[in-house]
Amino acid sequence: MAGEFRAQTSKNRLSKKFSNRIGSTTRACSKSSGFRVILAISILSLLMFSFSFVSMAKASQTMVTTIPVGAGPFAVAYDSGMREVFVANSENNTVSVISDVSNIVVATILVGGYPNGLAYDSGMGEVFVTNEFSSSVSVISDVSNTVVATVNLGGFWPLAEAYDSGMGEVFVADSAGHFAGDSVKVISDVSNTVVATIPVGTFPVAVAYDGGTREVFVTNSQDDTVSVISDLSDTVVATIPVGTYPAGAAYDGVMGEVFVTNQFSSSVSVISDASNTVVATVNVGSGPYGVEYDRGIEDVFVANSNNGTVSVISDVSNTVAAIVKVGAHPLAVAYDSGVREIFVTDLGSTVRMISDATVSLAVSASPSILSITRGTSTNVMVTLTSMNHFSGIVSLTPTIAPMTPKSPSLTLSATSLTITSGETATSMLEISTAHSPQGDGAYVITVTATSGSVMHTITINLSVTKT
Repeated sequence: MAGEFRAQTSKNRLSKKFSNRIGSTTRACSKSSGFRVILAISILSLLMFSFSFVSMAKASQTMVTTIPVGAGPFAVAYDSGMREVFVANSENNTVSVISDVSNIVVATILVGGYPNGLAYDSGMGEVFVTNEFSSSVSVISDVSNTVVATVNLGGFWPLAEAYDSGMGEVFVADSAGHFAGDSVKVISDVSNTVVATIPVGTFPVAVAYDGGTREVFVTNSQDDTVSVISDLSDTVVATIPVGTYPAGAAYDGVMGEVFVTNQFSSSVSVISDASNTVVATVNVGSGPYGVEYDRGIEDVFVANSNNGTVSVISDVSNTVAAIVKVGAHPLAVAYDSGVREIFVTDLGSTVRMISDATVSLAVSASPSILSITRGTSTNVMVTLTSMNHFSGIVSLTPTIAPMTPKSPSLTLSATSLTITSGETATSMLEISTAHSPQGDGAYVITVTATSGSVMHTITINLSVTKT
């Protein structure tokens, strides 16, 4: 049966991940020929949707390099012990090993059917790989780059995993599809056996370990929730509502927060691990999937799968500080602390590298949400902040949507600002409705800051009322 699935094209197979929310009927048919028809329709819709965004994406071209890997790279993980990056190539059942010194593939390892998740176990010097079609986990020694064990999970679909350094265990999201039995399997990294099975929500697809609270966060894509598991009791201690189709999760150890991508909401939910509640929601690009915390600059990187960008979120302000243009369909993200670079998988059989030093400029607006009565005007302060020693001349351009003859007018006190390293610069944006007495309604104002290849944006939500 795995062979029947692998006979599908790369794009059709990968669309299964993005079309799981079509419904339980789709998942029930996922191992029949009829499912291929649904997949074909789904991927066509996805590609048409994503192409419409790629041409309009406003981002900076700041990639360091592009590294060819296997077909359908779906997951990526950094091995700090060996200074290597492991990439799961779902379409040819291999894992590519990249040296972060030479940025070339130094080994290719054959694993199980459709590898789509990775976790680095620093305690054992091993990498755990979920094989969806084989319903197994391959254990790779990072010394020999060979599979040293295979853990069978019992017939369902393992989709992702995370290493728990406190317990020396690996938590695997194991989806049952349309059938009952969605769970997280807990694997001991000493015995390489399943030591616990924990029921969670429907169709779990991502796992993140929170070392601060000794808890594991699991995204349940069909329930739009996150399950929180105590690694001491191996039980769910909280269930948190988030956005639509939570697809990825990453732990921020500095803020004590977990960032969850909501693929169909185009947003990121920020969860406090102290209260297990959502404390912020950040709008990002279209189809956010993979997410990773960069402890070097204390920012969060989000792969927007539908419009070829990576959003960089400040964990202090919970706003998008930068947007980086990458490949057509970025999916998974890993942070390499050795060289302070972000590795992003792209479905075009490549891995893109971003230096976190290229996150050079933050743009903010105060206030960013406001309401005025028609026939009046107001001001918003736009502030540019230098990051990573950025200095230069920055051009500012404001736009408004919807743009009609009745829309408010926008005027900046300065459309060009000079900013020095570590400093800030400001421009006052005047928003006036004096010329449009009938222009009440809701508007979104975007201010774009451009300096050479660097481009960042900030949005302002405006409401114009009659009185």
